[in-house]
Formats: sequence, structure tokens, C-alpha cells
Amino acid sequence: MNIQTIKRAFLAFVVSVNIAWAQEDAPVVDTAAPIVPAEAVPAAPKTDSTAVQKITLTTPLGTTLDAYVAGPEDAPFGILLLHDYWGLNDSMRQWVQRYAAKGYRALAIDVFDGRKTGKQWLAQEIMGAIDPEWVRYDILAGLKYLKAPGRKIATMGWGYGGWQSFQAALIAPNEISATVIWYGPLDESVEGVRRLRAPVLGIYAKDDSIVPPPKVEGYERLMKRALIRFSASHYAGQHGFADPQYPSYNPGLAEDAWKEVDQFLATHIEKGEAGSGG
Repeated sequence: MNIQTIKRAFLAFVVSVNIAWAQEDAPVVDTAAPIVPAEAVPAAPKTDSTAVQKITLTTPLGTTLDAYVAGPEDAPFGILLLHDYWGLNDSMRQWVQRYAAKGYRALAIDVFDGRKTGKQWLAQEIMGAIDPEWVRYDILAGLKYLKAPGRKIATMGWGYGGWQSFQAALIAPNEISATVIWYGPLDESVEGVRRLRAPVLGIYAKDDSIVPPPKVEGYERLMKRALIRFSASHYAGQHGFADPQYPSYNPGLAEDAWKEVDQFLATHIEKGEAGSGG
């Protein structure tokens, strides 16, 4: 027997001894131990779909804007919320959450490029410095974000945002199924209004010096001539009565108006009743 054969035999003996020791020291496995059912494994925590997130959108021009969003990503309904001249403030955040809780994919966009204030004189200056054409592209970015197969979309805005809600319905009439305007102006020609396809609800105040009742009556005549489904309600308050930011805020009136708005959306968005454009 040569030296190589002796080495191989010795190595084989060492390996066999090590294996035997390992088997002696190894813990005994109880093959009859119960199997833990799958449901006993903790599930991943569910995310709260009403939690508001801040995101950035890109417009068709390549510019960007911030937005608040909440609600199920696969929601059958979407709503674009447009702020008053205060900017994208806490009220908008709360209203996003309000509609997210109702099952909407809710989006509030910032058309003031991050500028916001609680002072009326400054709010008016900011509003006056905004280019309406840029706002138009911001709205298009918001609508693009909300668009999904089979999803019905509503627009809603307050004051300055009420006007923008109306403009959104004119910009993309085939994308909008319902429009809500809180004490916002609706100045437009009959020919322009005829582009609308969605029913419109206007919430107004009887003591509004900015959009007084005679002006609203003019809107009603305009919509009637254009054969647009338009309903205007007059509440015994002042401009801004539904917004906590205004001195004229009236919680009781606001609650009554919200009920009307919710019923309008339930009819034209949630229950699927067609508007004038079908």
C-alpha cells in the first residue's frame, strides 16, 4: 500500500467520525409537532386609504405642482378639488380626507405654486398675479392623474376655485361627470357654456357682495339658454360661509350645504345618472 492510499483512508476515517459526532449532538426533531396554520402568521398592516399624502404632478408644459391626495387607488369615483384664493391650506387637506372617506380618489391641486396666506389683502394680490393659462395646465395635470378606466370624475371648488371648477368642466367636458361651485363666478358666453357635458350645482349666499343673487340669476338664465342642467341654491349667509378661513364662516349653513352637495354627487357620480352629455 503506497503513501497516497494511506492518506485517503485516514481522511475517510476522520470524516466518518465527524459525521457520527454531529449526528449524536444534533437535536431530535419531533416529526409529529403540529404545523402552524397560515392564518396564525401576522398579516401585513393595512394602509389607511384616507391618509392624505402630498405629491408632485407634472403638467403638459413640463412644470410641476404640489397636490394633496387620498382615497383608494382603485376607487370608482374621483374628485378634483380646487382651492380658494387662500391657497392649498388645511381646509383643502380636510376636504380631501372627507371625500377619501366616502370612497373617492380625492385630489386637491396647488395652482398658486406653494403660495398661501390667511390674510385677505395678500390673498387677493396672489390671486391677481396668477396666469390663468398656467392654471389651465395645472388642472389638466390633475385630471390626468385622476383618470382611470371606468372612473367617474367630479370637480369642486370654492370662491376662486369655484370658478376654476367651472373652467375644468369647460376644458375637459368629456372627462367630467359632475361639477360643484361654491360661491364662484360663472362668467361665460352661451356658446362657451354649451361645451359642458356635466350637470352643475352652484352653492351661493344671499348676502354675497362678490357674487350677489342678481348675478346668480343671470347664470341661471345663461345655463337655461345653453340647455345645461344647472341648479343654484341660495343660503342665508355671506360669501365664504362654508370655509373656516372666512370671518363669515357659518357651521350650520355649511352643514346644510354639504348635505346638498353630497346628494348631488350621489346622484350624478355614485349612482351614475348621466348629465347633459350622457
